[in-house]
Amino acid sequence: MLRLLVSLLALMPDTLASIQRQCPEANVCFSLNIPDSTLESGSGDIYLQLTTPTSYSYIGFTQGTQMSNANYFILYTSADGSNVTVSPRLNSGGHNMPAYTQSTEFEVLEGSGVENGVMTANVKCSNCNSWTGGTMDLSSASTSTSWIYATLSGSALNTDSASASISKHDTQGTLTFNIASHGGSSSNPFLDPSTNTTTTTGGAASGGKSERAMIITAHAVLACLAWAFIFPFGGILIRLFSFPNLLWVHAALQILGLCVYIAAVGLGLSIAIGDTYLQDKHAIIGLVLFVVFAFQPLSGYVHHAMFKKYISRTLWSYVHIWIGRLGITLGMINAGFGLELMGKGVGNWEVKTYIVCVVIVWVVYVGSIAVGEMRRKNMDRQKDTFDGIRRGACHSDRAIRERKSDFQ
Repeated sequence: MLRLLVSLLALMPDTLASIQRQCPEANVCFSLNIPDSTLESGSGDIYLQLTTPTSYSYIGFTQGTQMSNANYFILYTSADGSNVTVSPRLNSGGHNMPAYTQSTEFEVLEGSGVENGVMTANVKCSNCNSWTGGTMDLSSASTSTSWIYATLSGSALNTDSASASISKHDTQGTLTFNIASHGGSSSNPFLDPSTNTTTTTGGAASGGKSERAMIITAHAVLACLAWAFIFPFGGILIRLFSFPNLLWVHAALQILGLCVYIAAVGLGLSIAIGDTYLQDKHAIIGLVLFVVFAFQPLSGYVHHAMFKKYISRTLWSYVHIWIGRLGITLGMINAGFGLELMGKGVGNWEVKTYIVCVVIVWVVYVGSIAVGEMRRKNMDRQKDTFDGIRRGACHSDRAIRERKSDFQ
């Protein structure tokens, strides 16, 4: 009798709704419940919950083991910022961004919304056992299901459109839900007080925030440092100042800027290769600037060597000078494209700070060019005047000698 009672008690939790909740990042959590009826038939309703702070542009919860041919649920804030939008999407294959689909049968349940700076979506999906390009075994024979999560930090999307354009995520990872997510028959297990919830933290990160986001941040910091500070400062220095070894200081700064940018490009490529980043204008412009500026030290050496020989600018001078001027300006603009690629809008504090700093630096840089050109023209006029005086003096000496010869 006692053995039978123990057995019945052991079976009781299986009759209750059971949710497995995983939080791979701080305050970013995903929950799953597969009811008994779905486990028995292998098809039917499943329940998902996505929660994240509003400091994230969006988060995604995806069925499958890879992004290609996966079934997505994307969560972001609604137009008024007080509610949420859930966007079902499909990936047609490859590294394409997922596109909105109407084929997913889902419902946003009670308990969803924005409260105390946290977005929550309670979702019921009725046909998530299969989708175009993939399937998921929801039967009791399957002891686990595989999922992918993705997040993007930054400005809120604030839109009611389920087909709104989204930028590439900056964090992703994998999650595996086991039988702790099985059981129950509630129509909304996330509001059922009898629900048994198992919560775990962490996850199998694949380029997760600790690595991928840090690489992206390092890439951005180094690239901005090169284009918005080191390169223009080297240009400002040689136009406005005059001191011994100024040329070598200018060359050292520009080579330092190039080294910093090479490091930024390397970090960027480690993220972009095999992804859609390389198709974006930010990456294309960045690589073109990298190739062109790799030759700037050579063109600079030839420019100064030829200038020293002829005491005037040559074709090499104009090539070196104008590639530098246009490249620095384009590099500053391209950093903005990078922030845009990361989903950071004009209202973002990082974008505002960058714009203010870069505008100040660019104005000073262009001003130094204008001052430098005026100084050069003045020096050219003085040189022409000196040359004229010298030629006149030589002519007078020759005339005096000729007059003297007349009296001899």
